[in-house]
Amino acid sequence: MWLIYSPNYPKKMANKLHELLAVEQDRKHKSNQAIGEAKNTFTKKETHFDGMVKRYVPLEEDSEQIPDENKEIVNTVKEKLDSALDAIVSGIDAHISKEETNASNVAKSELIVGETNFGTFSATSLLALEAHLAKIKEMYQAIPTLDHTKKWEFDSQKGVYKTDEEVKFRSVKRPKVIVKYEATEKHPAQTELLYLDFQVGKYETTYFSGKITVTQKKMLIQRIEELLEAVKTARAKANNVEVNNIKIAQTIFDYLHQEVF
Repeated sequence: MWLIYSPNYPKKMANKLHELLAVEQDRKHKSNQAIGEAKNTFTKKETHFDGMVKRYVPLEEDSEQIPDENKEIVNTVKEKLDSALDAIVSGIDAHISKEETNASNVAKSELIVGETNFGTFSATSLLALEAHLAKIKEMYQAIPTLDHTKKWEFDSQKGVYKTDEEVKFRSVKRPKVIVKYEATEKHPAQTELLYLDFQVGKYETTYFSGKITVTQKKMLIQRIEELLEAVKTARAKANNVEVNNIKIAQTIFDYLHQEVF
């Protein structure tokens, strides 16, 4: 199974908070756009992930020639996710960077899933991350899977799945006279004209697909669900601190109302 990774996402981050705030909303917007566009492709353009090669082989000399049919794959699921990751990664990183900068002196908790430690984050950052992960989960849920009625093998050279060659015969109806009763001295032969099927050629079809298996899709969704649970657990731990009770509101109103009321 392939792992989804995009090495080309924007690595340059803002050095100052005001620089980050200037680009954060745009990056979050582009992230949401990328997720929405990927979901739309997965759900409404499934045919983009399918291809086929269909070849006709005549079985008779001077038989009718039928041109081959070819349908190219427009996209694979991996290519579609990779193209969306640049914007998604940039948007998430910008959002979490802002939250961590604003929460630099508050309680934090480690985010750990199995053997992977993602770092230490504040409750507000974890809440923001949870919202992003929920959208990514919806995107994964929209991923189309291979047709279960066909047997698929992964072609590592092309990076897509393919079937074995399927063969279907082409038949045409032709007239044939059959003798029902042989001729006798008293009666002529009795014949009947029938139209019978004759095999004149065969179609050899190989199907290709850029979709993924049901197992691969389940694995993606299972991983993000585990990560979401870990985020919720870490957020609960980050919130498990003593409250610093601040008494400022009355002082503000005393200042505002002095010599007025």
